[in-house]
Amino acid sequence: MSGTFTPESTTSKPIPSESTPLPAVPPTLSLGLILVVLIVAFESMAVSTVLPRVAEELQGLALYGWASSAFLLSSLFGAVLGGVLADRRGLAFGAILALILFAVGLLVGAASPTMLIFVLARLIQGLGAGGLAALPWAVISTRYPPQARARMLAAISSAWLLPALVGPLIASLMADTWSWRTVFWGLVPLLLVSAPMCILPLRVRVRQAATGEAARNNRRLLWAALGLAVAAGTLVEGLRRADAMGLLLGAAGLTGLGLSTRTLFPAGMWRFAPGLPSALMVRGFAAFAIMGTTSFLPLALNELRGLTLTGAGIVLSLGGVTWTLGSWIQARMEDRLGEASRPARIRGGMVGVVVGLAFTALGVLGAVPLWAMYPAWVLACLGMGIGYTSTSLFAMSNVKAEGAGQLSGQLANIESLMVALAAGVGGALIARMRPLDGAFTLAFAVTLLGAVVALVVVGRLGAGQKGEVEEAAKIA
Repeated sequence: MSGTFTPESTTSKPIPSESTPLPAVPPTLSLGLILVVLIVAFESMAVSTVLPRVAEELQGLALYGWASSAFLLSSLFGAVLGGVLADRRGLAFGAILALILFAVGLLVGAASPTMLIFVLARLIQGLGAGGLAALPWAVISTRYPPQARARMLAAISSAWLLPALVGPLIASLMADTWSWRTVFWGLVPLLLVSAPMCILPLRVRVRQAATGEAARNNRRLLWAALGLAVAAGTLVEGLRRADAMGLLLGAAGLTGLGLSTRTLFPAGMWRFAPGLPSALMVRGFAAFAIMGTTSFLPLALNELRGLTLTGAGIVLSLGGVTWTLGSWIQARMEDRLGEASRPARIRGGMVGVVVGLAFTALGVLGAVPLWAMYPAWVLACLGMGIGYTSTSLFAMSNVKAEGAGQLSGQLANIESLMVALAAGVGGALIARMRPLDGAFTLAFAVTLLGAVVALVVVGRLGAGQKGEVEEAAKIA
């Protein structure tokens, strides 16, 4: 499972031609990039596990949803900022800034005396994590020869498997044995080791800073990403408040979302236009359903069924492994059945998500035995692995080659946006409703509704005719 963030670029990066001379790639650069991805992935998987303990110790249940939403929304902006800085100041500068921000966020988070400070730390971490997640794509496209790029991309993607498998379990054991703060302290030394491996080889400039139209486009994307993050944050805060100000903030947030998404996403996305816009919505609502549920699932298991953090961590690890297994299964199906099978794979995967998530909710809420939750969560995450990746492949096959960088940003941004909104809704319910079983019931209902919407929108993908999809994908 990708946790709540995947290493995808948010700006279009021109890939050098095969005739472009490239300096030799030091082995330390490859190792440094993989270590950075491992650290970001482990942090992403670990925080969901220990967050109930953080909220309990800091007496911050009212800000529970913000701990996830702040990270996701700032990472969205941080990824775009990282791409712009890489164009203007070079990859080394962007990497240094991202590493510093991520390290500062870890240190502030580990030392947080209140939940508000912890949320601020998560916001700082997100800025750094966004830049670090965009870094591998920019480095691979500019520093690695064409014949080595596929291997490096595979290594980067595989780096998420280990944190998904053991991250939640290790984090819960650390929190139970020592303190949740050690989860954050423990990542700082790893950053200090990996930072020189990444930064020193990147001091060589291999391309010129963006100028003219490219620079203007970068600024436009940067302001749009900032506007999207602020608008979504405003909406989340509006949902959390039960007063007139909450209504005003919610209305302002919705308006801002409508305006900012017009720059970052294809026209017709919110009305489920056929082709690429609907593919992005399937991805977004699927992320809303599964990753949104992950944001409050450990707390629900702890509060309603008495599971320890270690027990909840096992559930998250199980989901991460089966998500990865689903991705491998869809890869085999792609090889054997070809592109034509993608819509059917997506539909089948989303059916698994809906059914699995429904029985997961019933198991957590006590309507069925707790043991039923485990196979149900496996089914949901397996369906996610099959359908989610197939949706990305469908989207990639319906854009021109020169639009691949922009598409990767859209795929990452819709995920961050929808998961942040899901975490915000869940956090608002947890903050405002008592008893908590009612809050969790509504939270599961909301994420399950997202899964149903994803399944319905699969029917809008259409035949995937390139001409129609490219026309629908024009940026407003």
